[in-house]
Amino acid sequence: MDTTLDSGAAATTGDAPRNLLGRPATRHRGTDIDGATLEPEALRVRDLDLNALIGATTFEGALAHLWFDVAPGSVEHGAYEAVIRARLAEFSAALAPGSAAQFVAANLGAAGVAPVFAAASGLLRGFDDVLARMHGNAPDDADLDAMLLCAAAAPFLLHAAIEGRPFAALGGAGLDAAATQAQRMLVLTGATRTDASAQAAMDMLLVAWHAGFGYITPTVLAPRVAIGTGVTLTQAIAAGFLASGPSHVGAALEAMHWLGALALSVPGGTGAPAAALDAAGRAAIDAVLDAKRTLYGFGHPLFVADPRPPHMRRLFAAQGFDGAYVTLFDACCAQADARRALRPNIDFLTAATLLELGIAAPSWGVGIGLGARIAAMAAHAVERRRRPAFGVNSATARRLLAAVPVGWL
Repeated sequence: MDTTLDSGAAATTGDAPRNLLGRPATRHRGTDIDGATLEPEALRVRDLDLNALIGATTFEGALAHLWFDVAPGSVEHGAYEAVIRARLAEFSAALAPGSAAQFVAANLGAAGVAPVFAAASGLLRGFDDVLARMHGNAPDDADLDAMLLCAAAAPFLLHAAIEGRPFAALGGAGLDAAATQAQRMLVLTGATRTDASAQAAMDMLLVAWHAGFGYITPTVLAPRVAIGTGVTLTQAIAAGFLASGPSHVGAALEAMHWLGALALSVPGGTGAPAAALDAAGRAAIDAVLDAKRTLYGFGHPLFVADPRPPHMRRLFAAQGFDGAYVTLFDACCAQADARRALRPNIDFLTAATLLELGIAAPSWGVGIGLGARIAAMAAHAVERRRRPAFGVNSATARRLLAAVPVGWL
């Protein structure tokens, strides 16, 4: 691939308002990349509502918008999207025969290490053998190329960790016909549904997870902190993987366990009539709330209602993406709202969607989110790396330390 990529618009300078660190004011409370608004409740990437991207652009298109700050639909955006799609495909072709990093992830997964952490170890191993297989010219932006390599490698590493062996050990079947990241995700996750509506649903999930909350998100904050110590971008992304857990991204794994068990408890399972599934979903929510147990996949640390699930549910209906788990999702959401005004977050919709796609391993509930969020991890790490080693110089650090309330961290 022979192309030159510009790293995006420069920061505002001159007479623009400046923040407390003396730098030009940013669009999203300390970052120009993404952030949340509370009135109205929304997630924004660059200057666009994330919901305006979900269903309107592909994962590759979302990466082009995030990295280059260009509006979807423009000629420039289309060119960047095509370059990113081609580079992801090239990396995936080089990863398909297997790699040292995949064997690291596979061995750790087989030894009982949680798949996400085994995948992070694969990232730390590096991809020198994969890069040796690459042909043609890389983009001039080395950070972009590192991000795309990590994004392409993540599902291979997770598959290796979950299965205890690299994907190539299974023959690599199905990847040759996969032209997009969403299609490759369906193959690597073992999805049993691969029709057009399934591909659209997977693409929406990837776009929904790729960015949104700015630097307060643990899986983004960790790479920002790590990069300040001088580690590589790939190592910083590995730190983001290690920052996930049951209370962040991991709720999708718990929700997959819960929804999967719920479906099995219904006479007839996923083949049961819609009315039976609806009743089972409502009863299950009542049981959890009455017992005061944790209801994974509901509520949000910032919002009254995560704006992504209702938007995506409407898009699913328009695409004809439905089934038993979508019915259970609807029933559970309706009952949780009626009982406690609890709204689903992206984790619960992710769980229902992956189960509907026929993806069996609950660890993919975490893997899909982290694999997509590599984009934001890398973008934030690069933004952060351009500042002093620990974000500020000594004089500013002393001034800020005096202003930080005791016990804040």
